[in-house]
Amino acid sequence: MRRIVGLVLVALGVALIALAIALPTWVYPRVAKSPISPNETLRAEGTGITVLLPRSIEDGGTQIYTDQTVVNVRKVVGEVRQGAPAPGDDQRFWRQEFRVDVEGKGLLTANVEGGSFDDETGLANNCCGDYILTSATETTGQPIEHEGLIFKFPFKTERKDYPFWDTDIKAAATARFDGTEKIKGLQTYRFVQNIPDTVIGQEDVPGPLIGIPDQPSVKADRVYATVRTMWVEPYTGAIIKGQEQVNQRLIANGKTAPIIYGRLAWDDKTVQANVDEYKKSAAGLRFVTRIGPIGGWILGPILLLVGLTLLAVSRRRDYDDEWDDEDQTHFQTV
Repeated sequence: MRRIVGLVLVALGVALIALAIALPTWVYPRVAKSPISPNETLRAEGTGITVLLPRSIEDGGTQIYTDQTVVNVRKVVGEVRQGAPAPGDDQRFWRQEFRVDVEGKGLLTANVEGGSFDDETGLANNCCGDYILTSATETTGQPIEHEGLIFKFPFKTERKDYPFWDTDIKAAATARFDGTEKIKGLQTYRFVQNIPDTVIGQEDVPGPLIGIPDQPSVKADRVYATVRTMWVEPYTGAIIKGQEQVNQRLIANGKTAPIIYGRLAWDDKTVQANVDEYKKSAAGLRFVTRIGPIGGWILGPILLLVGLTLLAVSRRRDYDDEWDDEDQTHFQTV
């Protein structure tokens, strides 16, 4: 009986050690994959927002409105660009569509952006026809060179700073690790991206609108600044929650007019949907990278040692029984 138990424990011990090796080296690369064609809708909302809305003369002309409700809807889907290289096995090409509306007053801004990235690191690789489309009159968009992270953080996100793409400045800015926080029971890493005042364009605006009444039109700098906070599930690299304190305005001759000023945050439905979607994935990846290997390396050697000990004891007892039989036979002969 000891021999059978010993053989079973040795087999289990060897299997657990093999599992501890295979989980992070063979299983993990095959399960840590982003979807080729995601289908996400992320909704952010802000109240008490100040916005500048262009209007025709018949509608009263361009005006600044305060205390508005603004909704930002972002859709993320997969895309294959015609005439561009197809993404490889470890590459993804996703498209994000932004639409910002002022409640009761219509569209404020919209754009479409397509970007390619390395699936493991999340970093842009510009492999497959990256583009941006910012005007309703455009149909194909303008080529663009992305940098940093675009859609998500890497699998096994670390507690360190990362470069994260910003569409308005068309560059990556540092997202600094800012601590850990549980979002609806899911452990996340919090990152804060602080983009200081940056001139992102120039445009002609009515002088009275910007506080220069004696000039019918002035050339103003379009200045953008934001503080973006992202809560990231570290095993999947998925952004679970986001918010942004944006301050975009026009500046000319020392005078300022707001374009959009206020705080927008992902609504509760969006956050809950993200938690529900990524909780299971995070648990699976956590088992593959931590719980399984650690458990295998702890239990495997213990079971192996106990099994070998039982086999040794069993052999010793068989050896002793053989000597007892020989001694008994010798005694009877004498």
